[in-house]
Amino acid sequence: MFNLSHWQSLGGQTPETSRQADTEPELGPGLESLPGGGLMVTDPVGAWIQIPAPTRGSKFVKIETIKPKDGNHREGHDPGRVHVRLDARYSPSAGWARGDSSMVAYRSARSLYLRNTAEPPQTGESLTALRLWVEEPAETRLSIRTLIPDVRVPLSINPVRLIAMAALILLVAAFLPGSRLWRTPLDTKSRGQRLALTLALAPLTVWAICSILNDLSTFVPGDFHNPDSYTYDFNQYDHVAQALLQGRPWLDLDQAPGLAAAENPYDIVTRNNLLAQDQKPIYWDYVYWKGHWYSYFGVLPAVLLFMPYRALTSLFHPGGYALPTSAAASILTLLATVAMVLAVIRLLDRHFPGISLASTILSLIAILTGSNIAYLWCRKNFYTVPFAAGLLFVMTGLWIWLGARRVHSTGGTRRWTLADGGGWLHTPGAPEPGWTLSKPRVFLGSLCMAATLGCRPTFIVAGLLAIPIFSQEIKDMASSLHPRTGTSSAKEGVGPSPAVSATLLGTALLPLLIVAAPLLWYNHWRFGSALDFGNRYQMTVVDLTRYHPDLGSLPRLFGYYLFQPLSTKASFPFLRTSPAPLNVWHYTEPGIGGLLVTTPVILVCLILLCSTRVRRNLKDRNLYGLTLLSIPSALLVMIMDAYLGGFSDRYMIDFAWLLALVAVLVISSCDRSGQDTLRKLNGTAGYTDRTDGPAGKPVSFLLTLSCLVSVLLMTGYVLVLLSHFETSIFSTIEVWFTYL
Repeated sequence: MFNLSHWQSLGGQTPETSRQADTEPELGPGLESLPGGGLMVTDPVGAWIQIPAPTRGSKFVKIETIKPKDGNHREGHDPGRVHVRLDARYSPSAGWARGDSSMVAYRSARSLYLRNTAEPPQTGESLTALRLWVEEPAETRLSIRTLIPDVRVPLSINPVRLIAMAALILLVAAFLPGSRLWRTPLDTKSRGQRLALTLALAPLTVWAICSILNDLSTFVPGDFHNPDSYTYDFNQYDHVAQALLQGRPWLDLDQAPGLAAAENPYDIVTRNNLLAQDQKPIYWDYVYWKGHWYSYFGVLPAVLLFMPYRALTSLFHPGGYALPTSAAASILTLLATVAMVLAVIRLLDRHFPGISLASTILSLIAILTGSNIAYLWCRKNFYTVPFAAGLLFVMTGLWIWLGARRVHSTGGTRRWTLADGGGWLHTPGAPEPGWTLSKPRVFLGSLCMAATLGCRPTFIVAGLLAIPIFSQEIKDMASSLHPRTGTSSAKEGVGPSPAVSATLLGTALLPLLIVAAPLLWYNHWRFGSALDFGNRYQMTVVDLTRYHPDLGSLPRLFGYYLFQPLSTKASFPFLRTSPAPLNVWHYTEPGIGGLLVTTPVILVCLILLCSTRVRRNLKDRNLYGLTLLSIPSALLVMIMDAYLGGFSDRYMIDFAWLLALVAVLVISSCDRSGQDTLRKLNGTAGYTDRTDGPAGKPVSFLLTLSCLVSVLLMTGYVLVLLSHFETSIFSTIEVWFTYL
C-alpha cells in the first residue's frame, strides 16, 4: 500500500538513465542561481523552475538536489524543507494546468518524487512542459538543481513502518475475546513480563538517547532576534545554572537601553515603542525586575541537571558547556514516562491481584494517552522541562508511596498487596497478618511530591493522594485521639500510640519544609519577598502587573480543555489545530481537541463510574476514595490553569493525569480475573458479578475499543505536533501517505 507510487511508475525511467537529468532548467524571474550551487528566491511571484516534458507523458517527477559548497549560503534562510506545486502544460498555446501543493524535505529521499496531478484541459492532449513553483518567501535558499521527468519511484521498505504496522496488527489481535492476554495474570516477578515491558519501552528509550546525543553534538548556544521584535533565547535554565554557580540571583544578560529608563517596562505600549526603535534585547518570556533578567520557571531542574552538567564539563573546558534544553527535556520526559508506567503497574499489582495482562495494558494505554505526555515527547523546549520534571516527581512519589506498606517475608520484608489482608501492626488488635509502614519510603515519597514546588507548583496537588493511599493508617491514628472513630483494624477504638503517630506525621510532612524553605528563600533573594515568584514581571503578551483575568471566559475555557471538537482536513495527517476564540481577551493557543474528545477512554470510564457495580468494586479494594479525590483535584487544577494561564495544550498536563488515573482504576475494576481473585479472598466464590454474564463482555469490548480509538487519536495528535515542532521527522512519515 505504501509503495503504490512505485507500482504506478514502473513504466518510467530510473533517474540514473534519464537523459533529462543533464538538461538545464529554465528559471523564472523570481529565482537566482548561486555561485556555489543552489538557488535563491528573490521574488515569490516568479519563483519557478521549468523543464520540457517527454511526449509520452510523466506521471512522476523527481527533484534533483545539490549540496552547495561550503561558505556559499551565508545569506537568506535555509528551511530544510520547501513547499512546492507542480503545474503542467499540455500544448504550447495552452495555459498551465494547476497541480497540487506538496512539501519537499531534503533529508527525505522519498519526498523528492512528485506526482503530476495537473489534469489536461481536454482528453488526449500531450504533455509539453512541467513547471515547479516554489511557495516560499523571498531570501529562501534552495538546494535544488533541476527536475527529472518520467521517473520510476524506487521501492521503499522502511523498517520503522513495518514495525509500526506489525505492532498495530498485534495490538488489535491481542485483545480479541479469549486471547492469551485476557487469560494471563499480571506477575511483576515474571522475567518474561519484565522483559516484555523492557522491550516495549525500548523504542522510546532509543529515540530519547539518539535525540540527546544529537542535541549534545550539534547544539550551539545563542538567541535569535528579528528586527522590531523580541529576542528569543530558549536557554533559560542554563542561564539560571550559570547565575547560581557564580553566586548571584540574576541572569547575565544584556537589556535594551530604554528598558531600564521606562517608567513601566511591562506596559505593552512602552515595549512596542522600544521594539519599533529596534532596541534590543528585550527577552521574550523572561522576568525583568529592577534592571536585571530572571526566570520565573521552577529552579529545581537547573539545580539537578544544568548546574551539574556545567560543573562537570568545566573540568574539560573553562566555564563548562551548556546543557541543551532539548536534551534535558528528553531526559526528563523519558524518565517521567518510565515512572508513570511503573507507578500504574505497582498500583494494579497492589490493589488488583490476579488482574489480566489485557486490562493492565489497557490501563497503561489510558494513562499514556490521557496524561498528554505525548506533548512532551514532541515539544522539547524550555516549556517542556518544568512539566516533565513535575510529572517525573509525581509518578516517582506515587510509586514509592504505593510500596511503603511492608509485610514480613523470608529474609526481610516485601510490598503489601490486597491479597495479604491484615491491618497496621502499630494498631493494637489489628488482624493478622499485619503490615508496617516503611518510614524511609514515606519520607522519600513525600520528598518527591514536595519537589514539584521547585518544578511546576500545580503538581503539588498530587500530595493530597496520600490521604486515600494511607487512609487506613490515618483512620487508625485518628482513633487514638477519638476512640469512637475506631475502625475494624483498631480493637475497641484504641489506635497507635501518640509517639508513633507523631513520628509518622513528621516523616510525611518534613520533606515539605525541606523543599519549601530554600525555595521561599530563593524568592526573597531575587525579589525581596518569600512569596513573590516573579511571574508577574514576565515579558509576555500582556502587562501582568495590571492584568486581571475575566471570570466570564472561564466556562468557555473549560469547554476547550475538555470538549474542544476535532478539526479535520483532507490531507495527511487529517487533523489540524483550531483556534479557541473568546468574547473577552484571555490567552489562548490553537488546540487539537479537548481531553475527553482526544482520549475517549476517559469519557467512557467517567460514565462507567456511575455504575453501582464499578463503585462497589472500587470500595472493596479501598480505591473509591482515591477515585473520588482525583476528579475534583483535576477540576481544581484546571480552574487554576484556565484563570491564571488561559488555554494551552501543555497546560492539560497539569490535570490530565488525574483523570487518566480515574480511567485506570475503572478499567481495572471491570477486569473479570481480578474480581475472581477478590471473591476468593473475601470468601464469596459463589457470588456472580455482572461482568461474568452477558453484560460483562460489552463493557470489556467498549473499554478496548475506546482505548484503541484513543491510541489512533493520540497518533494523529502526535503527527500534528511533529508537523509544527519536528518537521524533519514529520516529513519522513508524511511521504508514506503522500500517494495513498
